Amino acid sequence: MAALTIDNVKKSYGPTQVLKGINIAIEKGEFLVLIGPSGCGKSTMMNSIAGLESVTEGRILIGGEDVTHANPKDRDIAMVFQSYALYPNMTVRGNISFGLEVRKMPKAEREVQVDKVAKLLQIEHLLDRKPAQLSGGQRQRVAMGRALAREPKIYLFDEPLSNLDAKLRVEMRAEIKKLHQRLGTTIVYVTHDQIEAMTLADRIAVMKDGVLLQLATPQQIYDTPANIFVAGFMGSPAMNFIEATLVNESCVSIQGDGQILELPLLKNESNQPYIGKKVILGIRPEMITEPLSHKQDEECVKVVTLKAMLTEAMGADTMVLTTLADKEISCRINPSYKVSIGEQCEFMFDMSKAVLFDPESENLI
Repeated sequence: MAALTIDNVKKSYGPTQVLKGINIAIEKGEFLVLIGPSGCGKSTMMNSIAGLESVTEGRILIGGEDVTHANPKDRDIAMVFQSYALYPNMTVRGNISFGLEVRKMPKAEREVQVDKVAKLLQIEHLLDRKPAQLSGGQRQRVAMGRALAREPKIYLFDEPLSNLDAKLRVEMRAEIKKLHQRLGTTIVYVTHDQIEAMTLADRIAVMKDGVLLQLATPQQIYDTPANIFVAGFMGSPAMNFIEATLVNESCVSIQGDGQILELPLLKNESNQPYIGKKVILGIRPEMITEPLSHKQDEECVKVVTLKAMLTEAMGADTMVLTTLADKEISCRINPSYKVSIGEQCEFMFDMSKAVLFDPESENLI
């Protein structure tokens, strides 16, 4: 395994700039997830690391060595694709050992390595089957096995779970996490699924339109998103955004429905320049719940009466859609709290993790 440095990397196709100066330093053994909507440049970034795309400007370093213009075979990386990319005429054993054979590893060593990887991925019983005889999850394990057998400096995963059904995706996600914990390998993982990003990553790089918007731990991105796009993209359901006026460092005012509602905030000196001005209040659905007696005396908590518009039972909790200041907002409540559609109900706003955004730049205040 090795560290990876992406130094001011730009990529253009004619006049169209796809990557606009990406800077990321990935430590040895780190699990980095590149995430963003379709067309944000994450797959182009991945292909540039692999050497499948040439960069227009900037440098890529693996283990401190500049590989910007090196051939893919000289970069000592292994890639797992969305499509599995298995050889249909080869057995599982043949697929896993193929890269080792190309590198002229002796047959005895190849067999030891294949058996080791097969045991790690629990696919020993599949070694003599061909890809057509395997399920989607089994094929993905074989694709991972082929990459693991190589023991390269860096592993690249390009949306490896997107072809799997929901249940299998959860299982394979856990397997990839366990593999990383066991092997301590350096991994760059591309996905558009924010749950995958949150559960797998040591750090997440959120991209949009070829720009790196935020690079931070999953919790930092969830709690203190750099801007409204990151806040809305990371989290399911998405963060609620409400137009408000900052009354003072520790209070916002929301106007609508013929009333003015004031909500408390944690005192924050960075709010000071915005006192008396319009802001965008961001609050996660799980911070708007049924009234909880053990929280009602806390400094940043307020109970508000709102009309329930829609409910969605999700088993462990229930999502409620309501309106505040003519804006639809999502709340997450305990299923035992009975809510009737069309009726006024009490909801508790815990503002301890609420964030404010500048309405013009849309950046975090």
